[in-house]
Amino acid sequence: MSWLTKITPDLSSKRVRTAFANAGAVHRLLIDISARELGPTPVEAPRQRVGLLFRVEETPGGPVLLVQSHHRLDLDKVAARLGHDFGRTAERDLTPFFDKLTKGQELRYRLAAAPSKRLGKSEKNAERLGKPVETKAKAYTRPLFGADAEQWWRERADRHGLDLRDVAVSGTAPALDPGRGGRRNVRHHVSRFDGHATVTDSDALRQALLEGVGRGKSFGCGLLSLAPVGG
Repeated sequence: MSWLTKITPDLSSKRVRTAFANAGAVHRLLIDISARELGPTPVEAPRQRVGLLFRVEETPGGPVLLVQSHHRLDLDKVAARLGHDFGRTAERDLTPFFDKLTKGQELRYRLAAAPSKRLGKSEKNAERLGKPVETKAKAYTRPLFGADAEQWWRERADRHGLDLRDVAVSGTAPALDPGRGGRRNVRHHVSRFDGHATVTDSDALRQALLEGVGRGKSFGCGLLSLAPVGG
């Protein structure tokens, strides 16, 4: 199963503002409220276990949090963490929509992702990116923007079962996680892709919907949203 929860937070609350301060804080909140599905002992890859993907969208009325998960979110636990006036919510079971995806179907899509290119782990690549050399780094990555970001998405859409008819690329605020002690300094440069597409492989598309696309999934990247054309 897969559920989509829409949360419109009330930012007049200090506890809510703290919980929505950055992508890392949102991730930790979502993992915490998923404890019932994760069990009493720590597990590896908790985000993947519960299928958590999320995206924060800026609207004229303020930010809106979209959360996809295998199970319904424990909204009572959200209220316990943030106060019963934390905001408005709406839920939807995505499973019937996912199950009915078929080859040739035309859809609208939206994806906020962190397009990047792996450069390897040499010191020269760290210098090119203006980063300190990391002895434990497996590889350095360069964020992609504009036409390069669009090409990144076109290549991944093709392997994920979508033939893109059009692509609109826009930059958004970076996804940040300073960590609880302020020493983590995670930063993902985010691009948003909107447009229309035709389904070419429904099984590959369902996998992308459930697993997300690209890097930074724990920090608000990778949630692919679809809707019928005209719907």
